[in-house]
Amino acid sequence: MIVSASNKHLEQILFIERASFSKPWTEYHFKSDLNNKISMNWVFLKNDQAVGYLFGWHVMDEYHLNNIAVAEPFRGTGIGVHLLKNMELHLKEIEVKSVFLEVSSSNLPARKLYEKMSFLPKGERKDYYTKGDDAVLYTLEF
Repeated sequence: MIVSASNKHLEQILFIERASFSKPWTEYHFKSDLNNKISMNWVFLKNDQAVGYLFGWHVMDEYHLNNIAVAEPFRGTGIGVHLLKNMELHLKEIEVKSVFLEVSSSNLPARKLYEKMSFLPKGERKDYYTKGDDAVLYTLEF
């Protein structure tokens, strides 16, 4: 089940984040987004536990997908697809026209997921994450 993310999910989100990324978002980042009026964030729940999340900002007719992750034991089970489809459904309802994101050029599973969901690579940012770790820019148009 997918629901809006809230502070009650924060501990589980942080656990997933820290296990998923070498430079994870901090608790401050997530709290800021949970309290930001332009943020639209969701969690995927299994047995009342957050096992995946998607965080982003809605600005005018655009959405910037800032962060998405799935707990390691649940990767490859379609949770990422469900989160992205849920995002798309909600964004179309409020007449968002485009979704933007950056992903590490070396994160092949994420890139494969985005391309499966019809995101198109539109550019890159050299050394965006660290020296030698470029970002690939993706866009999804509705």
